[in-house]
Amino acid sequence: MTAVLRLDRITAGYAGIPAVRDLDLEVAEGEVLALLGPNGAGKTTTLLTAAGVIRPSAGTVTAFGRPLHRRLERNARAGLILVPDTRAVFHGLTVRENLALARRGGLEQVLELFPALAELMPRRCGLLSGGEQQMLAIAKALVGRPRVLLVDEMSMGLAPVAVQALLPSVRALADRHGVGVVLVEQHIDLALSIADRAIVLHHGRVALAGPAAELRADRHAVAEAYFGTTPTDPEAPPDGPDREAARRPGEHLRHLHTG
Repeated sequence: MTAVLRLDRITAGYAGIPAVRDLDLEVAEGEVLALLGPNGAGKTTTLLTAAGVIRPSAGTVTAFGRPLHRRLERNARAGLILVPDTRAVFHGLTVRENLALARRGGLEQVLELFPALAELMPRRCGLLSGGEQQMLAIAKALVGRPRVLLVDEMSMGLAPVAVQALLPSVRALADRHGVGVVLVEQHIDLALSIADRAIVLHHGRVALAGPAAELRADRHAVAEAYFGTTPTDPEAPPDGPDREAARRPGEHLRHLHTG
Protein backbone atom coordinates (compact mmCIF):
# COMPACT_ATOMS: atom_id res chain seq x y z
CA MET A 1 0.00 0.00 0.00
CA THR A 2 1.08 3.57 -0.70
CA ALA A 3 1.99 5.68 2.33
CA VAL A 4 -0.04 8.90 2.28
CA LEU A 5 1.50 10.27 5.48
CA ARG A 6 4.96 9.67 6.90
CA LEU A 7 6.75 11.05 9.96
CA ASP A 8 10.48 10.36 9.97
CA ARG A 9 12.45 10.71 13.23
CA ILE A 10 10.21 13.50 14.49
CA THR A 11 11.03 15.42 17.64
CA ALA A 12 8.45 18.04 18.59
CA GLY A 13 7.03 19.78 21.62
CA TYR A 14 6.42 23.11 23.30
CA ALA A 15 8.73 25.91 24.47
CA GLY A 16 11.76 23.83 23.56
CA ILE A 17 10.64 20.83 25.64
CA PRO A 18 10.03 17.75 23.46
CA ALA A 19 6.77 15.85 23.90
CA VAL A 20 7.67 13.28 21.21
CA ARG A 21 11.18 12.11 20.45
CA ASP A 22 12.66 10.47 17.38
CA LEU A 23 9.24 9.19 16.25
CA ASP A 24 8.64 7.23 13.05
CA LEU A 25 5.05 6.81 11.85
CA GLU A 26 3.30 6.16 8.57
CA VAL A 27 -0.21 5.43 7.39
CA ALA A 28 -1.27 4.06 4.02
CA GLU A 29 -4.32 4.59 1.86
CA GLY A 30 -7.32 2.87 3.39
CA GLU A 31 -5.48 2.06 6.63
CA VAL A 32 -6.54 2.89 10.18
CA LEU A 33 -3.65 3.42 12.59
CA ALA A 34 -4.56 3.62 16.29
CA LEU A 35 -2.29 5.85 18.37
CA LEU A 36 -2.55 4.83 22.03
CA GLY A 37 -0.96 5.78 25.32
CA PRO A 38 -1.65 7.48 28.65
CA ASN A 39 -2.28 11.18 29.07
CA GLY A 40 0.90 13.09 28.35
CA ALA A 41 2.38 10.38 26.13
CA GLY A 42 2.62 12.70 23.11
CA LYS A 43 -0.40 11.55 21.09
CA THR A 44 -1.96 14.96 20.47
CA THR A 45 1.46 16.48 19.80
CA THR A 46 1.99 13.82 17.14
CA LEU A 47 -1.30 14.68 15.44
CA LEU A 48 -0.65 18.43 15.59
CA THR A 49 2.79 17.91 14.09
CA ALA A 50 1.38 15.67 11.36
CA ALA A 51 -1.23 18.31 10.52
CA GLY A 52 1.31 21.13 10.37
CA VAL A 53 0.07 22.96 13.47
CA ILE A 54 3.37 22.34 15.26
CA ARG A 55 6.71 22.52 13.49
CA PRO A 56 9.08 19.74 14.54
CA SER A 57 12.47 20.63 15.94
CA ALA A 58 13.94 17.59 14.15
CA GLY A 59 12.79 15.16 11.49
CA THR A 60 10.46 15.50 8.52
CA VAL A 61 6.76 15.13 7.76
CA THR A 62 5.72 14.01 4.28
CA ALA A 63 2.14 13.99 3.04
CA PHE A 64 1.20 12.48 -0.33
CA GLY A 65 4.87 12.17 -1.22
CA ARG A 66 5.67 15.84 -0.61
CA PRO A 67 7.07 17.78 2.36
CA LEU A 68 4.34 19.15 4.61
CA HIS A 69 3.45 22.77 3.84
CA ARG A 70 3.91 25.37 6.57
CA ARG A 71 0.37 26.69 6.11
CA LEU A 72 -2.33 24.54 7.72
CA GLU A 73 -5.01 25.51 5.20
CA ARG A 74 -2.81 24.39 2.31
CA ASN A 75 -2.44 20.98 3.91
CA ALA A 76 -6.20 20.78 4.50
CA ARG A 77 -6.94 21.63 0.86
CA ALA A 78 -4.53 18.89 -0.18
CA GLY A 79 -6.59 16.43 1.88
CA LEU A 80 -4.79 16.31 5.24
CA ILE A 81 -7.54 17.11 7.74
CA LEU A 82 -7.43 17.27 11.53
CA VAL A 83 -10.48 16.62 13.74
CA PRO A 84 -9.42 18.10 17.11
CA ASP A 85 -10.70 16.92 20.47
CA THR A 86 -12.65 20.20 20.73
CA ARG A 87 -14.74 18.98 17.72
CA ALA A 88 -14.52 22.45 16.08
CA VAL A 89 -18.22 22.85 15.33
CA PHE A 90 -20.04 26.20 15.51
CA HIS A 91 -22.74 25.91 18.14
CA GLY A 92 -24.73 28.90 16.90
CA LEU A 93 -25.06 27.48 13.38
CA THR A 94 -27.24 24.63 12.17
CA VAL A 95 -25.89 21.28 11.11
CA ARG A 96 -26.48 22.24 7.47
CA GLU A 97 -24.63 25.55 7.89
CA ASN A 98 -21.67 23.82 9.56
CA LEU A 99 -21.39 21.37 6.70
CA ALA A 100 -21.71 24.16 4.14
CA LEU A 101 -18.66 25.91 5.61
CA ALA A 102 -16.47 22.89 4.94
CA ARG A 103 -18.15 21.61 1.81
CA ARG A 104 -16.07 20.81 -1.23
CA GLY A 105 -18.25 18.07 -2.65
CA GLY A 106 -21.62 16.43 -2.34
CA LEU A 107 -23.23 15.21 0.84
CA GLU A 108 -23.93 11.74 -0.48
CA GLN A 109 -21.04 9.95 1.21
CA VAL A 110 -21.63 11.89 4.43
CA LEU A 111 -25.25 10.77 4.66
CA GLU A 112 -24.22 7.27 3.65
CA LEU A 113 -22.00 7.05 6.73
CA PHE A 114 -24.20 9.19 8.99
CA PRO A 115 -27.84 8.85 7.89
CA ALA A 116 -28.99 10.35 11.21
CA LEU A 117 -27.62 13.73 10.08
CA ALA A 118 -30.40 14.07 7.50
CA GLU A 119 -32.97 14.72 10.23
CA LEU A 120 -30.60 17.00 12.15
CA MET A 121 -29.84 19.41 9.29
CA PRO A 122 -32.02 22.30 10.56
CA ARG A 123 -30.99 21.90 14.21
CA ARG A 124 -28.49 24.25 15.84
CA CYS A 125 -25.33 22.49 16.97
CA GLY A 126 -25.65 23.80 20.50
CA LEU A 127 -28.75 21.63 20.86
CA LEU A 128 -27.05 18.42 19.73
CA SER A 129 -25.86 15.70 22.08
CA GLY A 130 -22.13 15.08 22.46
CA GLY A 131 -22.34 12.06 20.18
CA GLU A 132 -24.23 14.03 17.55
CA GLN A 133 -21.65 16.84 17.71
CA GLN A 134 -18.84 14.35 17.22
CA MET A 135 -20.69 12.81 14.30
CA LEU A 136 -20.96 16.28 12.78
CA ALA A 137 -17.24 16.93 13.37
CA ILE A 138 -16.34 13.79 11.40
CA ALA A 139 -18.91 14.69 8.74
CA LYS A 140 -17.38 18.18 8.36
CA ALA A 141 -14.00 16.60 7.78
CA LEU A 142 -15.52 14.18 5.29
CA VAL A 143 -17.11 16.86 3.10
CA GLY A 144 -13.62 18.37 2.86
CA ARG A 145 -12.68 15.24 0.84
CA PRO A 146 -9.85 14.02 3.08
CA ARG A 147 -7.12 11.68 1.94
CA VAL A 148 -5.73 11.52 5.46
CA LEU A 149 -7.89 12.05 8.55
CA LEU A 150 -6.29 12.78 11.93
CA VAL A 151 -8.84 12.18 14.69
CA ASP A 152 -8.01 13.26 18.24
CA GLU A 153 -9.99 11.64 21.07
CA MET A 154 -13.26 10.94 19.28
CA SER A 155 -14.67 9.50 22.51
CA MET A 156 -13.92 12.47 24.77
CA GLY A 157 -16.95 13.17 26.93
CA LEU A 158 -19.04 10.45 25.28
CA ALA A 159 -20.72 7.41 26.76
CA PRO A 160 -19.26 4.08 25.61
CA VAL A 161 -22.44 3.31 23.66
CA ALA A 162 -21.94 6.49 21.61
CA VAL A 163 -18.33 5.55 20.94
CA GLN A 164 -19.38 2.08 19.80
CA ALA A 165 -21.77 3.71 17.34
CA LEU A 166 -19.21 6.17 15.94
CA LEU A 167 -16.02 4.14 15.60
CA PRO A 168 -17.33 1.82 12.83
CA SER A 169 -17.78 4.92 10.66
CA VAL A 170 -14.00 5.45 10.80
CA ARG A 171 -13.43 1.90 9.56
CA ALA A 172 -16.04 2.40 6.82
CA LEU A 173 -14.39 5.66 5.76
CA ALA A 174 -11.09 3.85 5.23
CA ASP A 175 -12.64 0.82 3.52
CA ARG A 176 -15.09 2.60 1.21
CA HIS A 177 -13.14 5.74 0.35
CA GLY A 178 -9.49 4.76 0.82
CA VAL A 179 -8.84 7.40 3.46
CA GLY A 180 -5.81 6.88 5.69
CA VAL A 181 -6.76 7.46 9.34
CA VAL A 182 -4.66 8.14 12.42
CA LEU A 183 -6.93 7.70 15.43
CA VAL A 184 -6.01 8.81 18.94
CA GLU A 185 -8.30 7.00 21.34
CA GLN A 186 -8.51 6.12 25.05
CA HIS A 187 -11.01 3.29 24.54
CA ILE A 188 -8.21 0.87 23.79
CA ASP A 189 -10.13 -2.26 22.94
CA LEU A 190 -12.63 -0.42 20.73
CA ALA A 191 -9.82 1.32 18.87
CA LEU A 192 -7.95 -1.95 18.31
CA SER A 193 -11.15 -3.59 17.08
CA ILE A 194 -11.40 -1.26 14.07
CA ALA A 195 -7.70 -0.48 13.44
CA ASP A 196 -5.25 -2.25 11.14
CA ARG A 197 -2.17 -1.35 13.16
CA ALA A 198 -1.48 0.33 16.47
CA ILE A 199 1.32 2.25 18.15
CA VAL A 200 1.56 2.70 21.91
CA LEU A 201 3.43 5.84 22.98
CA HIS A 202 4.96 6.41 26.39
CA HIS A 203 6.93 9.53 27.34
CA GLY A 204 6.95 10.52 23.66
CA ARG A 205 8.54 7.32 22.37
CA VAL A 206 7.16 4.20 20.73
CA ALA A 207 6.77 1.56 23.44
CA LEU A 208 4.96 -1.01 21.30
CA ALA A 209 3.78 -1.32 17.69
CA GLY A 210 2.19 -4.04 15.61
CA PRO A 211 -0.97 -5.37 13.97
CA ALA A 212 -4.04 -4.32 15.95
CA ALA A 213 -5.43 -7.85 16.12
CA GLU A 214 -2.23 -9.14 17.72
CA LEU A 215 -2.09 -6.34 20.26
CA ARG A 216 -5.75 -6.80 21.12
CA ALA A 217 -5.05 -10.46 21.89
CA ASP A 218 -2.12 -9.62 24.17
CA ARG A 219 -3.49 -7.51 26.99
CA HIS A 220 -0.35 -7.94 29.08
CA ALA A 221 1.99 -6.54 26.41
CA VAL A 222 -0.28 -3.54 25.81
CA ALA A 223 -0.57 -2.84 29.54
CA GLU A 224 3.22 -2.95 29.98
CA ALA A 225 3.77 -0.64 27.02
CA TYR A 226 0.95 1.66 28.11
CA PHE A 227 2.48 2.34 31.52
CA GLY A 228 6.09 1.94 30.42
CA THR A 229 8.62 3.34 32.86
CA THR A 230 7.58 3.78 36.47
CA PRO A 231 7.49 7.16 38.22
CA THR A 232 10.85 6.32 39.82
CA ASP A 233 12.52 6.03 36.40
CA PRO A 234 15.01 8.91 35.96
CA GLU A 235 13.42 9.82 32.60
CA ALA A 236 9.91 10.02 34.04
CA PRO A 237 8.63 13.49 35.01
CA PRO A 238 8.37 14.13 38.77
CA ASP A 239 4.66 14.77 38.40
CA GLY A 240 1.98 15.11 35.72
CA PRO A 241 -0.51 12.93 33.89
CA ASP A 242 1.85 9.99 33.30
CA ARG A 243 2.65 9.73 37.01
CA GLU A 244 -1.05 9.94 37.85
CA ALA A 245 -1.83 7.22 35.31
CA ALA A 246 0.69 4.93 36.99
CA ARG A 247 -1.06 5.52 40.30
CA ARG A 248 -4.44 4.58 38.83
CA PRO A 249 -3.85 1.76 36.32
CA GLY A 250 -7.47 0.67 36.34
CA GLU A 251 -8.61 4.11 35.25
CA HIS A 252 -6.90 4.10 31.86
CA LEU A 253 -7.27 0.37 31.14
CA ARG A 254 -10.91 0.11 32.12
CA HIS A 255 -11.84 -0.26 28.43
CA LEU A 256 -9.12 -2.80 27.58
CA HIS A 257 -10.59 -6.28 27.23
CA THR A 258 -9.48 -9.31 25.29
CA GLY A 259 -11.65 -11.39 22.98
